[in-house]
Amino acid sequence: MAFAASLSGLNGASTAIDIIGNNISNLQTVGFKTSKARFADVLAASLPGAPSAELASAGVSVAVARRNEQGGVAQSDNPLDMAISGMGFFRLNKGGEITYSRDGRFQLAYDASSPDTRVLVNPTGRNVTGYPATYATDPQGVIVTAGAPQDISIDLVMPASATSQVSLGVSLDARSAPPLTAPFDPANPLSYNSATGLTVYDDAGAAHDLRMYFAKPGAGNVWDLHTTLDGGSQTGPVNVGFGTDGLLATTMPLAAQTYALGSGGSLSVALDFTGSVQYGQTFHVDSMTQDGWREGTIDSSSGFSVGNDGVIVGYYTNGQSRKVAQIVLANFINPDAMIGLGDSQWRANEDPVRGSGEEILDVPGGRLGGNGLGSIQGWATEQSNVDLNAELVALIEQQRNYQASAQTFKILDEVMQNLANMGR
Repeated sequence: MAFAASLSGLNGASTAIDIIGNNISNLQTVGFKTSKARFADVLAASLPGAPSAELASAGVSVAVARRNEQGGVAQSDNPLDMAISGMGFFRLNKGGEITYSRDGRFQLAYDASSPDTRVLVNPTGRNVTGYPATYATDPQGVIVTAGAPQDISIDLVMPASATSQVSLGVSLDARSAPPLTAPFDPANPLSYNSATGLTVYDDAGAAHDLRMYFAKPGAGNVWDLHTTLDGGSQTGPVNVGFGTDGLLATTMPLAAQTYALGSGGSLSVALDFTGSVQYGQTFHVDSMTQDGWREGTIDSSSGFSVGNDGVIVGYYTNGQSRKVAQIVLANFINPDAMIGLGDSQWRANEDPVRGSGEEILDVPGGRLGGNGLGSIQGWATEQSNVDLNAELVALIEQQRNYQASAQTFKILDEVMQNLANMGR
């Protein structure tokens, strides 16, 4: 029995040294979690043929426990790298097999079924899961969190959108006299008092030059508005009136103005001059916006940002941005019981007694079930939580344990030899 106890001590110390060595070797592994050896005594009665009255225990057993404490966060040069600050795991999918990880080094992989689409994957090629964005009601994207998480797929192309409204804030000169010539002619500056313009877009994303001309037909606070598109299609005049205080009196927006396109079809644009004024000062433009855009693409190396809530925003070459997806996080009642798979990944432990428990899903920062999942930090990764100083101290301790168990074994061997010699 004594030999068995000493041998278990040797095996236990050896296992602990292996665990410590694995921790140290993964000091620089992103998302790695430290493991620790836990020792317990072995009841002598549990050994085959061992009477319980002889010894209370007969050696040591070793279990491996993982420590899920937060690791340090390091900045990265990849906009799709993410670190979880707090509880939770990234949820990964490969052919229906779900795994979990704290390693947020993500990148885009080619989707053979759609040339313009990329799939968000981890370093081992597993798909990152989350919630998609829809653009049916909002061109900037609405995240749909209903239903089960899906593999995150990102469309690198944003389709063109026709201009439907132009918003313009101008200050017209109340001192202006009627134009010197009439009728209005966009080619003759003497037929209007002031003008401005901007670029608008049709359904195909083609750019067009929209010009607006202001002419004061006589005394009073009413102006004639004329517009042209690409110097050809022309509308107006439309009356724009102001009060005696110089503030806009006409209801906005104006009825949509329709222009014939040289390529066929038409473009209808509503003009909104809310905020415009008529004062005794030189004409100037205070603000000018329009809601259309040409087709745009994402530069996959820098065209993303990730918010604390895990929402991924894409930035397109047409100057637009929109939500493309939202990361989902998972956690368990007993995450320490999850089964390690290597590559900083784990899977759920389905043991009904000692398992990890039911999967809990929510968006970053969510509190579904009172779990309190962590938030996301973009352009960053979570480093290993290995404490090198603590591991080196533990290594010395286990070396001493191993030497002590070996010395005990040696002494027992000498005792047995002496007993054998005495019997001769």
